[in-house]
Amino acid sequence: MNSVLLHLCLVLLVIFICRVSAVIVSCPEKYGCDCNTTTIKCHSSDPPATTELDQKFFTDELPDFILPTTTHLIISGGNIPELFNNSFGVCAGDSSKSHRSLKEIVLRNNHITKIHGKAFHCVPNVVSLDLSLNNWTVSNINHAAIFSGVHKLKKLILTDSMKDNYSGKRHMRRLSAVFKNSVLSDLEELYLGRNDLWTFTSDASSTLCQVTKNLRILDLHSNNLAKLVFDSCFGQLNNLHLINLRNNSFIGVTMRTMKMFDKLYEKNQNFAVDFRDNQWDCDCNLVDFTKWLRTTKVTIRGKQNMTCHDGLNFGKYLFEIPSSDLICVAVAPAQTANAGVIVVSILLAIICCVVIGIVIIKRNSIMSTISGFKKSYFAKDTQFSYASVNNSNVDV
Repeated sequence: MNSVLLHLCLVLLVIFICRVSAVIVSCPEKYGCDCNTTTIKCHSSDPPATTELDQKFFTDELPDFILPTTTHLIISGGNIPELFNNSFGVCAGDSSKSHRSLKEIVLRNNHITKIHGKAFHCVPNVVSLDLSLNNWTVSNINHAAIFSGVHKLKKLILTDSMKDNYSGKRHMRRLSAVFKNSVLSDLEELYLGRNDLWTFTSDASSTLCQVTKNLRILDLHSNNLAKLVFDSCFGQLNNLHLINLRNNSFIGVTMRTMKMFDKLYEKNQNFAVDFRDNQWDCDCNLVDFTKWLRTTKVTIRGKQNMTCHDGLNFGKYLFEIPSSDLICVAVAPAQTANAGVIVVSILLAIICCVVIGIVIIKRNSIMSTISGFKKSYFAKDTQFSYASVNNSNVDV
């Protein structure tokens, strides 16, 4: 009996070793991959033109590496311009072929420029998706529901993911259309830093309200945002605890935005805003904001170190500047310059009117003078011409 059990254990051990070996064999070293029963990790340090982590590898070969037990897929440093439909398998028309164990996909720094509408349909249970450090040109096709295949997604990282020379004004508008047509009701963390965003409009915030009620973190750091406009529904995000606005270009914060922050704090007393590393112009546009900083209960990260970037209050802390010192000194010179332009314009108009009046009154004598000048001039010109022709030294 003991002998039978021993043989059975040996058989199971051999089977286990064979399965592990098979996993190792299915992950060729030439691709720089490291694989086990739960993780596929491939990284390349080669230039895009020579890397083996290319489009062919990603489209034709990678799906064969993904096992029923794979939970984490990490591909970085490759050259994968497009994520085609069903990029991670052949589940079209057969949902049983979906990779339901996959929970995390990381596709950092792969020169991705285009994402097709059904790219993630074979990985329905992914909760974390990282597309950072790519060159994605966000589609203007409103029905491209790019993220609809990952309806359980909780964390979406799009940091520095959008094409640099693509207008930051369009990024957010087109991305809003993508979000609106995707199923992201479980989304908790959205990272949009370093994408050259110029605006975060009421439409953008309204879209997020419609897409998810569970948002906890909204990261907008290191963009070119000058102001924020929140839709009223944004105050219904009861779980929101951080809006990261570090290193932007704020010239001021509207009263509507400040009231929205206070409303969010009432729903969640852990709510915080990060305004660090913004270069503030401390003039009259910040009067309401500095008052709010001193009275709000919202946690403002780095509040004690927020300083003025230029002007009369250069180097001073916003938290300490009295409202009487926040003056828009640039208004007076502009008004003076405008007044000077107006005065000069009026004088020129008067002079023109006087000259025109004199011409009208003296028109007869002016015409006579001009007529006499013409006769005198042409008479001299005729005499000079004949004298030249009669010159015997001139070859005709």
